Amino acid sequence: MYQRKTASLIQSLLLATVLSSSLITAACSAESSNTEILSKQNTPAEIYELGAAYYEGDSVPQSYEKAFELFQKAADQGYAPAKHYLGIMYYEGLGVDQNYQKAFEWVEQAANQGDSDAQFDLGVMYYEGLGVDQNYQKAMEWYLLAAENGSVDAQSNIGSLYYFGEGVTQDYGEALKWYQKAAERDSAMAQFNIGGLYENGYSVSQDYDEAMEWYQKAADQGLDLAQLAIGGLYENGNGVPQDYDTAFEWYKKAADQGNQEASNRIGRLVMNNKIDDTGITIYSTQETGLTLGDLENMSQ
Repeated sequence: MYQRKTASLIQSLLLATVLSSSLITAACSAESSNTEILSKQNTPAEIYELGAAYYEGDSVPQSYEKAFELFQKAADQGYAPAKHYLGIMYYEGLGVDQNYQKAFEWVEQAANQGDSDAQFDLGVMYYEGLGVDQNYQKAMEWYLLAAENGSVDAQSNIGSLYYFGEGVTQDYGEALKWYQKAAERDSAMAQFNIGGLYENGYSVSQDYDEAMEWYQKAADQGLDLAQLAIGGLYENGNGVPQDYDTAFEWYKKAADQGNQEASNRIGRLVMNNKIDDTGITIYSTQETGLTLGDLENMSQ
């Protein structure tokens, strides 16, 4: 019931500044007049903000190419968030050809300037071995720096490194400590992983009620893995009365988000005659509109 948390760089982006209304107005005017809107008086932060507006399509037409150009201008003046965004655009291949090596170089520059999001993403790149040789110890170093700078995702990832023993000695107790830090700040992944520790009795006494409580917190935030886990508790009758219909409802929530394991479990419930298959659609065949019942009839 565990999941390594190594979110892609694009998921870790948060616009940290409010876009200047005057700059956006100027940008909109420039769109119609095709005139230059930036001057030497614009600060790197303002240039970055405008780049972020083009990146998001916020009050101006979305243009990754223009966003990249503006981030480059701000980055050339040493602005760390702009360097981070350049790294992300190279990582994702947005407005520029995908290049993990260049992504790593820009993210590393921003991380070395103390940008916590960049520090987290540098940890991700070391963990995944993208743009750099895979190195769990380096991933841990950067996650720790990001965590010290307030990154909740880094706290959760540190917990997972301890859980799996990647780059450090495996230590479920230390994993729990870091998951709790992140869970207190509403990290759904950390809440889910705490639930898994209680379900399996790792570093804590096995406690299905406590597991359910943590899974529910994560499920309330829409995490499909937690929905899957709750379905498993109901299917197996762990800590709750065994209830296949309730298990199906939770599996369906996860399957509707694209969780293939949840879809597989629904199929298993149907094939074992645990639930009625009327109207049930297998996630992987939704594009065809076929139900499990249809598939059964076709196989006969």
